[in-house]
Amino acid sequence: MRQLRKLLRIPQKPRVLLKIIVFVVCSTVYFVLYTHYAINRQSVTSQRRKSSVANGVEVHSVGNLAERLTVFNVFLSSLRVEILQMLGTSDWKQPASGRLNVINGSRDDYLQLLSNYSNVKPVFVPWLHNVTSLSSWSSLRDTSNLVIQTYYDWTANDNLCSHIERNGHQYPGHEHYTNTCNRTINRKLLVPTILQPSFIYGKQITSTSYRLSDGNSYTTHVYTYLYIHIIEDAVVTGKGDVISDNFKLVLHTCRRDFTPRVSSRAATTPLHSEIFVITQFWGYGYFHYMVEVLPRIALFVDFLKFNQQIRILSPLLRGRFVQLLGIIGIDSSRLVAGLNRAKVVYLPRSTRCGNPNVPEIQMLSQLYRNYITRTFPHQPRNKIVLIRRSRKRIFSNQIEIEKVLQRAAADYNLTYTMFKDNPVPSLNDSMMMFHSAVIIVGPHGAGLSNMLFSQPGTYVVEGVCQPPKVNMCYRVLTQLLGHHWHGILEDSQCGRTIGATAASVDAAVRSYLRLYEMERR
Repeated sequence: MRQLRKLLRIPQKPRVLLKIIVFVVCSTVYFVLYTHYAINRQSVTSQRRKSSVANGVEVHSVGNLAERLTVFNVFLSSLRVEILQMLGTSDWKQPASGRLNVINGSRDDYLQLLSNYSNVKPVFVPWLHNVTSLSSWSSLRDTSNLVIQTYYDWTANDNLCSHIERNGHQYPGHEHYTNTCNRTINRKLLVPTILQPSFIYGKQITSTSYRLSDGNSYTTHVYTYLYIHIIEDAVVTGKGDVISDNFKLVLHTCRRDFTPRVSSRAATTPLHSEIFVITQFWGYGYFHYMVEVLPRIALFVDFLKFNQQIRILSPLLRGRFVQLLGIIGIDSSRLVAGLNRAKVVYLPRSTRCGNPNVPEIQMLSQLYRNYITRTFPHQPRNKIVLIRRSRKRIFSNQIEIEKVLQRAAADYNLTYTMFKDNPVPSLNDSMMMFHSAVIIVGPHGAGLSNMLFSQPGTYVVEGVCQPPKVNMCYRVLTQLLGHHWHGILEDSQCGRTIGATAASVDAAVRSYLRLYEMERR
């Protein structure tokens, strides 16, 4: 061994030897990554096309969505280098101090309005059409634009169905469907159906509403592209609005601030080289950051991993939100919050309130499910999970519901598990619990957002609020993730309690379990 060390001139001290090994390994990894990046950078140059939107560029590629996003992320890294070289060491430019032109992101023509400004560059990934028209499009065959191809019809009890049939599109979450309702859980629900096209091209009823129309009209940029705006010399508010030159861009979120002036504090706020914006209104709430904020980063994870210098404007700087970012490779040291300035701002498309964009929410769920299977010991899919809330919207018949679910789990050789919100289980425990769920039962509330960790095809039973507080946003989320959904509406207001009877929950759960048994045969 001594002769070998002498021959190779390797230091005998272990610490020095370890440093040499680490240096060699890191250098090798860097060389491989750089070479891979350089090759990809050359390969995507030919995919770059001028967009019909002024200053815009389209990135064309083929393959499944993950493959197309790889090309997109490599191209963004290449474009980033070009922009930073062009800006060089120039000073940050102050926006206009007078009245700003407010550009409302819910307008049909907002991309055209934005094209009047030379410091804004939209980058698009066009929707790949494998059919002659969107009316003949089917999700069952579309791997280029969607992560999930298989979807299932939903059901509801008689009270909720009657309400839907009478009131149609009055409440959030129903706008993607007709005024018909299926009351019966049977084997027909195992037959895959297509994703309703209105999830892709549905347009809001008015410019200030987050509820969609019946799909007869639509905003072209909602369904034609995935896209991101790159904006130079900007102020970004704590809610994600961007101010630059003499305009203020306000994208479509739960609530919006159309004040046409820049804050007097803007000139003294922190100045960064680059900021990627994910924050939105209400982004501090669990449902909103799971369904609206985090999906905005899901398509750009590789871009952000490769370009560690970019800061990320976030609604929160600690807690579970930061853990969820860490899981997909975003370190907490990169996060900033509140009013900020940047020489370059990356602004992905926003999430409309309670209406997640399809590719983004599906990709986020896949990232988390991949992490679970890669990180934790294998867990059998054998749980009935009951969500127990402690403050408001508690099942009024909680104890009775617990008992019927315990009996159902025993009858079908499954494990009954309760998810409590006080204290909330650790993130790891929550992820494993919902990933191994066969059925999730819960009252309307943020705990149902954990279905993002569940495997497609999970059965969800939700206690829904009484009118006028009906909100079926979880039905939307359930369908986009390829799950089954059954809603229960009983005689109870949506305040302290939600009145689902133990009998109605038991009937739905056992009907679902019979379907689950059929699936396993």
